[in-house]
Amino acid sequence: MAVLDLPAPTGARRPPALVVETVVAVGTVFGALGAVVVAAMRARELVRSSAGWMVAVPVWPTGAMPTSAWDTPARQGFPSPVQPVGPHAVDLWLDRPDGLTAALAGVGVWVSWLVVAALLLTALPVARAVLRGHGLSFTTARQAAVSAGVVLVAWAVHATAPLLAARRALDAGYSGLPAEWFTPQARPVWWPLLFVALLLVLAGTLAAATRAVARAAER
Repeated sequence: MAVLDLPAPTGARRPPALVVETVVAVGTVFGALGAVVVAAMRARELVRSSAGWMVAVPVWPTGAMPTSAWDTPARQGFPSPVQPVGPHAVDLWLDRPDGLTAALAGVGVWVSWLVVAALLLTALPVARAVLRGHGLSFTTARQAAVSAGVVLVAWAVHATAPLLAARRALDAGYSGLPAEWFTPQARPVWWPLLFVALLLVLAGTLAAATRAVARAAER
């Protein structure tokens, strides 16, 4: 008795694994796009803001600054633009800085959202590999290394942008105080570098494990 090989009906449902993979991919891309939009909106708010004394830059007083500067009001109703924020840290508040200076000074407000977007996009190939049952592969190792690079670049931007903002603010006189009274101060946050190191260790471990599995399969 002959068995007819009939074509699958056109309305056949897609495999559940493929549906899950598609949903994860679409959700990840939309999440990344949403993070980029939020970052752009936050940066736009900083650039277009015309309010005074809303942005501060990290500085440290030089020997030229008189002690009276700590109590000199910026203008009526406002405290002094020189505000200590720790035993070895001073913020200098600015009166209506230009857009670029404001964006650099407030880099933490918007760059973190760009990091979220980049990490989501770098994690997408890993998620797809895991859903396909290939979690242990050079793809996952490579994407872990790429994620470490993204975090490292973001850390460098976050550490250097306020210094550039401080230099621009002092040169332009946005605080109303003499520039020679202050010098830009670096305040790097070190914990993201631990995250970078962990991602690099993960990438190396995944690559080594993938090679070991490949050698075992060849025997």
